[in-house]
Amino acid sequence: MSNKIKRSYIREILDATDEDTISFAGGLPDKEFFPLNQLSKASKKVFKNADCLQYSKSQGIEGLREKIASIYTNKLGFKTSKEEILITTGSQQAFDIILKSLDSKQVIVESPSYIGALGAFKILGKEIKDFKKLSELEKLINSSNILYAISDYQNPSTNVYSNKKRKNIASILNKSNSTLIEDGAYCFLNFKNKVKTPISKLYENSYHLGSFSKIVAPGLRLGWVRAKAENIDNLLAAKESLDLHTSTFNQMLVEQYLKDNDLFEHITKINDAYSKKMEYMAKCFKKYIPSFKFKKPEGGMFIYGSFDVDSMLLAKEALKENIAFVPAEVFYLDEKSNEARFNFTNATYKEIKMGIKKLSSILDNYTKKINS
Repeated sequence: MSNKIKRSYIREILDATDEDTISFAGGLPDKEFFPLNQLSKASKKVFKNADCLQYSKSQGIEGLREKIASIYTNKLGFKTSKEEILITTGSQQAFDIILKSLDSKQVIVESPSYIGALGAFKILGKEIKDFKKLSELEKLINSSNILYAISDYQNPSTNVYSNKKRKNIASILNKSNSTLIEDGAYCFLNFKNKVKTPISKLYENSYHLGSFSKIVAPGLRLGWVRAKAENIDNLLAAKESLDLHTSTFNQMLVEQYLKDNDLFEHITKINDAYSKKMEYMAKCFKKYIPSFKFKKPEGGMFIYGSFDVDSMLLAKEALKENIAFVPAEVFYLDEKSNEARFNFTNATYKEIKMGIKKLSSILDNYTKKINS
């Protein structure tokens, strides 16, 4: 068996694309909404303090942790203190930190699931089991394993857990005494600006992951873990072994940005723009590729649906013609699929129309080829 570490399929696609490629592949936010002016003003204030370039606490600077804690308390109805927040170098780092701090050898995921999480679990040698129905989850979950769940605008499926399903999952967790890793990367990206309470509020032995990547800017690589203080303490050794602490400057920059600006006013603008882009992409699919079956999402950054052909082979054909999207096979543990994920946030309206129109032609040619 090879010890070679396999790269993420999506990162490979991104590396293979160039300025001529219309990409619907990565989960990239719209750079037009990066708050450049506000961050520039904040950086001037931060640079007046030499501590911004100094080492800082492994758990993260207090001011930023307080601001994140207040978001949980005031926006998510989930009372939280700064001691219950750990700042991470992007939300992705949280997988590594949490799994290194726990003894569990098995992770349970809903199928399909986020490729970045699957990659992190595999690289740490964890056994991964998947489920599609809660009845299957009940049979799999126990005190020695971990449940990984995305409760809002799941990546890739775009599904959202209802309040009833959140309570049912919390009940299953309580009976099994398992551990929950709840990924909240998209929880604020609701087109109507409505947010649901995390499952983590209903189950104490949980780690809720958050990120500024989708709501401020991904290049800052700022994420966090929300967990009870005792569990946060247990994560610190793993965090320190990786990078001592997350960038002090980036933390102070975002803290200052949050002091000077209304984050949720900014998120409202993003949601409005993303809703319109999603509607436009949906309209293009219905016009140019009516055979692509999908349900319009209520938030997030993707349209997820199914073709009448193998989406992996279609994706390879499309990439030759400079159109990139993600075939759903990469989101499953071991399952062929005709499903596919399309990101609507990063492309322009012109690119969305051109890309879907071109993909229609590629699909027609590919269908003729396999039927001949």
